[in-house]
Amino acid sequence: MPGRVGYVRQAHKGELIVRQGDSGSEMFVIQQGEVEIRKHASGRDVVLATLGRGEFFGEMSVLESMPRDADAIVVSEQASLLVIGQGALLMRLRRDPTFALELLHALSRRVRKLTADLIALMGEQEL
Repeated sequence: MPGRVGYVRQAHKGELIVRQGDSGSEMFVIQQGEVEIRKHASGRDVVLATLGRGEFFGEMSVLESMPRDADAIVVSEQASLLVIGQGALLMRLRRDPTFALELLHALSRRVRKLTADLIALMGEQEL
């Protein structure tokens, strides 16, 4: 169906939405609930973020056509996720420049937070 942005997926607590290392061509926008982003590194799971309503994940695999960088697991009792495929995302970006700007702002906030976290971690290691 032309113009279709995606579909809604319902998920329950503990459900793995994406797995680190898997290929993926869809991103997810959280409409309801919370999702934890975890990365397996150095023999343990590290929680990178807990995302809620209006936030998104999975965009890196869609934009770069690379394997998933982390796991995404539902941590609320249930979640409602808008699933957006690569083609629908590209179409939306072309048709709606404000959407593209919102996506860039969100990605910029994430980079800024990661930079602050890295600096804080470096400061802790000096102690």
